[in-house]
Amino acid sequence: MRAILIAIALFLAAIGGYALKEFAAARDSAEAPPAASSSIDQQISQYLKDHPEEVLAALKLAQANAEKQKAADAQLVVAEKQDQIFNNPADPVIGNAKGDVTVVEFFDYRCPYCKRVTDSLTTLAKDDPNIKIVFKEFPILGPESVVAARIALAAHRQGKYEQVHTAFMAHRGSFEEGDLLDLAASVGADRAKLAADVQDPAIMGLLQANESLALALGITGTPGFLFGKQLVPGAISLDDMKKFVAAARAQPG
Repeated sequence: MRAILIAIALFLAAIGGYALKEFAAARDSAEAPPAASSSIDQQISQYLKDHPEEVLAALKLAQANAEKQKAADAQLVVAEKQDQIFNNPADPVIGNAKGDVTVVEFFDYRCPYCKRVTDSLTTLAKDDPNIKIVFKEFPILGPESVVAARIALAAHRQGKYEQVHTAFMAHRGSFEEGDLLDLAASVGADRAKLAADVQDPAIMGLLQANESLALALGITGTPGFLFGKQLVPGAISLDDMKKFVAAARAQPG
């Protein structure tokens, strides 16, 4: 507990406005005798109890700084890997392939939040003729998610990706491979060809590449978006999507 309290004290002092005598004493007395250390512990503990608003303010500031740093790191990755992110010919695309704003979604078919935004993305593409939407299969919720992603990418080879993608996003039943193959066939995909193509190592290679990109961008959950160069995590409304598109469109280059 003593180490935790001292660490909190040093953290608050480091981010500004909390350079209290007790904190300085805690910092300078890390190797203090047990009796002195106990007294410091009590002082720090009491201060934190008496001033919870300062602890909350410090944590909010730290979170804001972390988010700014994450966004800055993502910008560097986008600059370094633009073609891989926005123009990989293996990625499924809807909307205008030559649109002036590209939206990239990292998603998992078994993610309820991804399912929630599916209609909004479709509407966004229909309402804005200059939107390009790139789908990055990012199956992080287990083996069944991987199976679904592989089948969808196999359907892409038949020109049936959008139909299968929509069906899988609407699906609430079994994610066993046979059931998904049947579902894909029900919306126009060739079942036998799908069953063969899902075994292609190139499909697994694309999933691995997507995973590496997501991690580099700091995307650890689904859905995760890029609106132009701006990283936007989590499920968002159609109105918010339109705002991010407008902001991306207003950016030079």
